[in-house]
Amino acid sequence: MMEILINDQKIQLLPEKAALWVDEGILIVADIHIGKAATLQSAGIPVPEGAMQQDLSKLANLIAQLAVERCIIVGDLIHSKSGVTTLVQQIFADWLATIKCKVDLVFGNHDRFLIKHLPTSWNLQPHHQNLVIGPFCFSHFPEILEDTFVWSGHLHPQFTLQSRNDRLTLPCFQISAQLVILPAFSSFVGGTNIYKDSSKQIYVTTGSEVICL
Repeated sequence: MMEILINDQKIQLLPEKAALWVDEGILIVADIHIGKAATLQSAGIPVPEGAMQQDLSKLANLIAQLAVERCIIVGDLIHSKSGVTTLVQQIFADWLATIKCKVDLVFGNHDRFLIKHLPTSWNLQPHHQNLVIGPFCFSHFPEILEDTFVWSGHLHPQFTLQSRNDRLTLPCFQISAQLVILPAFSSFVGGTNIYKDSSKQIYVTTGSEVICL
């Protein structure tokens, strides 16, 4: 865990690829992409099951351990329309029923199907464009907005550490003056390689530790 201040608010960057807004008790995640395995299987691509359940279990454990009362998903809850099968709908509905936490979903580009077809069994609060709470705006797409600080996802940022003989690519938090881009919470997606420069700070996560580069 790495604790930092953003707009005078205490934030914990968590190894599990999530962030905790300590002052408000809000957990922030992005890009869960549930139903991706079902999407690929419907296209005839044989992939194993289980990543979605593991990701949801990890998120439920975080919610319980941190005793948060609210979780904001900053876009791309689902992977595609074809992945929202009856089974996926039921698994996520059951998950929502077991956690003791309010869930907000800011729609991302992968969530377009949900705008008109949000399952009635999914007990969450949808937000079509963004969600503003205090000094923060939660928006799936990374963008600079005047007079506010934006939490976003979408890019699945990752950073490659390398020496003469080795390379290691890790998911990361990318933070600049008015913007955070969260790593993808999903364990079943790729990422966008980013590069360090003076305009942003990079925090990589190993899964057990967050490291400031």
